Amino acid sequence: MKWLENKGCRWEKLNAEPGDLLVWDSRCPHYNLSPTGDAPRFCIYTCYMPATDANAEELERKKNAFYETKSTTHWPNALNVGGVPIKKGGKDCPYNGWKARKPVELSKRGFKLIGISYIKAVFA
Repeated sequence: MKWLENKGCRWEKLNAEPGDLLVWDSRCPHYNLSPTGDAPRFCIYTCYMPATDANAEELERKKNAFYETKSTTHWPNALNVGGVPIKKGGKDCPYNGWKARKPVELSKRGFKLIGISYIKAVFA
């Protein structure tokens, strides 16, 4: 962080409220903290780029990550699948199961909103 400060950057902590939407360039330094209270915290991180920037193998990995409800890195072409273990009090967070509570069910419109042609093919 000192290097960034020397370049004229400053650290700014954002306190988000329930329902807030935060939009930023993921190349900026950022981090998140595990919940400190007893209530679970749920959030969704999304990242977009043209599907044409990914090859067929990367798109297949992305599709599999979607259906297995696994996270990917900041790069949507799924170069890396999986996430960092979430800890609470130094132990695995009981609210972080990495799996959806129920199977993913999207409407045709939902698949269109994802915007990736290989998923749209489900309705072809």
